[in-house]
Amino acid sequence: MRNLWLIALLCFPLPTRAQTGLNGQWIAFKRASAPNSNLQCFKPNNVSVSGGNLVITTKSELAVCSSIDLPFTIYHYTSGFVSMRNFNFLYGTVEFRAKFGGGVNTGAWPVVWMADASCQASDPTGTDDNCNGQEIDIAEILHSDFTHVNQQIHVENFSHNDGCNASTTDTNQNFHVYQLLWSAGSLVFKIDGVTTCTIIQKYVPNAPMYLKIDNFVGKFGGAVNDGSLPWTTLVDYVKVTQGSAVIFEDDFDPKDTNQPPKAVIATPSSSNRSDKSLGLKIFWGWPLGALVLCLVILSAMIAFSFRGPRSSGGKGS
Repeated sequence: MRNLWLIALLCFPLPTRAQTGLNGQWIAFKRASAPNSNLQCFKPNNVSVSGGNLVITTKSELAVCSSIDLPFTIYHYTSGFVSMRNFNFLYGTVEFRAKFGGGVNTGAWPVVWMADASCQASDPTGTDDNCNGQEIDIAEILHSDFTHVNQQIHVENFSHNDGCNASTTDTNQNFHVYQLLWSAGSLVFKIDGVTTCTIIQKYVPNAPMYLKIDNFVGKFGGAVNDGSLPWTTLVDYVKVTQGSAVIFEDDFDPKDTNQPPKAVIATPSSSNRSDKSLGLKIFWGWPLGALVLCLVILSAMIAFSFRGPRSSGGKGS
């Protein structure tokens, strides 16, 4: 009977409202990750706003999700992924204060990064790479080494990957202020006001971009230590300026924002219908093959559970 309930919950998850607490400037993803980092399912319920921080929690738990580039699959980990909903910009200074979830040898791979705005519309359902493919990693923790911060670009199908591996005190134990000064042909990275990396190249990204924040599991984070979970990433504020003008700002304090906090869910089969139809949206969002498979499994499990006990007579011949 336990297996029957497990199959039922995985095939037909209970409809719940995601309480992210994010304001409308952000979107929380509900999807599988990507083919090159596919150990976790991103869930809006793993994103919250608390104590003046954006909180992203990574857990060891079963979840089923998909994206436009990955089929419905059972995942053993869940995490959070948020990005700017509509806002993107060309050049300026990005600043944020953060403490990253995970720790040494945990398998955590947190990153705050920017992608080309041509990816922004498809990103909540799974980036299909039909975009310009420009990327700036402002602060990325690789190989669970939380005393080094990868600051790097990836452009022109990874033909240019300039960057630095800056040293700092443990980013899992300490908040740091990260800055990126972005101008034509130039990127200057800073941690706590100290310049840590400079890239001066004609191929520095030169199209509007948007900010993304998440924590992947494994892959470039290294082998996963299940005992270290859950992980918690905290972001105190995010600010974007051009010259002296602040063009984007969020200190993750609902009292101070002009946009009331609200739940934001992005799904591969999103809809503007009311929450009363959420159960139907979950049902019809499934591919027909997945529904049929789940129904067959459930039917078999039900039939098996109601079979009478076999005779325990002598040995067979």
